[in-house]
Amino acid sequence: MKGSIETVKDEVAVERKLELYINGKIYAVFSISPLQIRELIIGHLLTEGVIESLDEIESLNVFDGRVHVHLKKTCIDSPVKPRRVEEPLGLKLNSQVVFKAVKVLNSRASTFRRTGGTHASTLLDRDGRVLAFSEDIGRHNAVDKVVGRAFMDGVNLKETLLASTGRLTSEIVLKAAQVGIPVVTSISAPTDRGVNAAKETGLTLIGFVRGRKFNVYTYPERLMI
Repeated sequence: MKGSIETVKDEVAVERKLELYINGKIYAVFSISPLQIRELIIGHLLTEGVIESLDEIESLNVFDGRVHVHLKKTCIDSPVKPRRVEEPLGLKLNSQVVFKAVKVLNSRASTFRRTGGTHASTLLDRDGRVLAFSEDIGRHNAVDKVVGRAFMDGVNLKETLLASTGRLTSEIVLKAAQVGIPVVTSISAPTDRGVNAAKETGLTLIGFVRGRKFNVYTYPERLMI
């Protein structure tokens, strides 16, 4: 039987370049989904340890693929030493919140369902309430966006769970630890450096959340089964 060729329209994920300038100097260039840009920048500055509060930002202007941020301080520390999540292990989570987080990722990721070209992240509180959600072509960007949104809303990040569709690398773990998020989970796998980073920072790392099962790699004491 001979094959056939059909011409169809297919929606693809939108990708844009975004340049970040801090105090007039180029700081970073991102490939992003062009939504929640202020959330992305604020979240990135927080998770990378550039700022610790919104009070440090004097202005933030977005225009034509560029973001200009003016900070009160003139020196940007780099690299930032990884922070440890607060001890003792204060946050206790019911395992149902972990499953709820993955349901949120799957149900709200409308761009992914249409294109297959994005990652998603969400933040939940200890009772399973959704505090922030985002999609982006980059998993790091999606994490930065939910952190930025939650921080802008005055959320205490030390009482939250971060869920992602992407791999749990050391970069993702250290972003979460930097802002005090104690639990990070994903439908995907961790890397060895991701697990080591979680051990060193005191963070609970959960991967392969599938159906009614998940793997806990570090600090299972925070979970109530």
